[in-house]
Amino acid sequence: MTTDRDTTGGVRWHLRAFWNRKRCRPTTALIADWLDGIQPVSRELLLIGGSAGWMMSSRWLQRFEHIRLIDIDPLAPTLFRWNHGRALSKSSTRLEFIQRDAMRDLDAILSEYPLATIFFDNVLGQHVYRVLEFDKAECELNHIAERLSGRDWGSVHDLFSGPVDSNTLPSKPEFRFDSVQSEHGPSVEGVSGSALHSRLAAQVGGQGEWMDHATSGIFSLGTTTRLIAWPFLPGYAHWLQAGWVRPDS
Repeated sequence: MTTDRDTTGGVRWHLRAFWNRKRCRPTTALIADWLDGIQPVSRELLLIGGSAGWMMSSRWLQRFEHIRLIDIDPLAPTLFRWNHGRALSKSSTRLEFIQRDAMRDLDAILSEYPLATIFFDNVLGQHVYRVLEFDKAECELNHIAERLSGRDWGSVHDLFSGPVDSNTLPSKPEFRFDSVQSEHGPSVEGVSGSALHSRLAAQVGGQGEWMDHATSGIFSLGTTTRLIAWPFLPGYAHWLQAGWVRPDS
């Protein structure tokens, strides 16, 4: 497993996200398209790890009356309002920032806001950087669904990421796949595990060693998810998994 802690947050992350926002627009559009199909149960949202919301959908956020943005990043409230403030003002959505370690305090936060919909915005895939032990991170992430049982919640997170060579792209690459959660992680047309990883990496010209973000077991068996390519940098790409769990599922 390789790691790059400089990509997980802070000033460097925001500068990279700002300068690469044009490159990320296709991925942002695919996330927005997925969110358009999500009807949240509550008009109250706990947005965990939302940071500046660089790739969030303002259109979807406008569905809520009250959004609590929970993040440890002190830059988050200013940059999130810069990205989404005007749209949220139009929908009269109240935005509240809470500087708190949501991963550490998750159970307490769930108890404090028992009726809220929960969305993890590209944060669960960073947990391996916090823990720095793959097996421990994977074990903790595999229990997320259990801790959220009975809640309306969803997540977009990294599955794996690595270096790419645009010259090795397929003639007709696919940057979106619908999948179903299996015992070996997301499954596309019966392909899962390392075989699926190889197939997806090839779609974006993957080469060399790719990092597993320990997130393949977050969702329960049978959960429908969407896999979305994210060519973040000219020589580096991610595959994201987006999934939603209804309280009655």
